[in-house]
Amino acid sequence: MASFEIGARGLFNFRNERFFLLVEDEITIPEKGVEIDPVNIYEIDQQTFNFIRDEGDTPIVVPRFNLPPVPPGFELERKCIFTVDNSYFVIYELENGTDNFVMLRISAALFNSLRNSGVRECVPQDFIN
Repeated sequence: MASFEIGARGLFNFRNERFFLLVEDEITIPEKGVEIDPVNIYEIDQQTFNFIRDEGDTPIVVPRFNLPPVPPGFELERKCIFTVDNSYFVIYELENGTDNFVMLRISAALFNSLRNSGVRECVPQDFIN
């Protein structure tokens, strides 16, 4: 039987101008040996961002300029690339039973190289309208 769960999730505040909800969908179909876990990004308004943040169970994702060390027993999995207003990021998931997103800031050149090599691009869905 297929299963569907929400994995990692996070909120991203871009320059206090644009707001995003990141959600990993975990879909498993054991009898077919299929497991997919794409990240979806939804652009939300500030009120929705504040509401979700204030609930307290969705972490804020702060972009980094370098990847964190990966502790033993953890796995850092690249999920997709993402761009907003001429800023470029790679989204990773740090898996350890309580999955968390890591957002790495990258150059436009690296973004284009990754896109050209087939890395999945997360395109935000407009959740505002």
